[in-house]
Amino acid sequence: MDVRISKRRTTGQMSVFELDALREAFRRSVRENNVTEVQWAEHAERFVKSMIRKESRGIQA
Repeated sequence: MDVRISKRRTTGQMSVFELDALREAFRRSVRENNVTEVQWAEHAERFVKSMIRKESRGIQA
């Protein structure tokens, strides 16, 4: 396992590049799902929970 990945996972920190990729993925999800600005908060909550589930599955693999 890459030491940098291991350290990041234990500290809960994300790089600027990871945050940028996550932000772009959220924007893409908003466009693809035709989410209005009023719905962003609810959509963001579901989006983050979905990303956390995907991430936790990736760690277990």
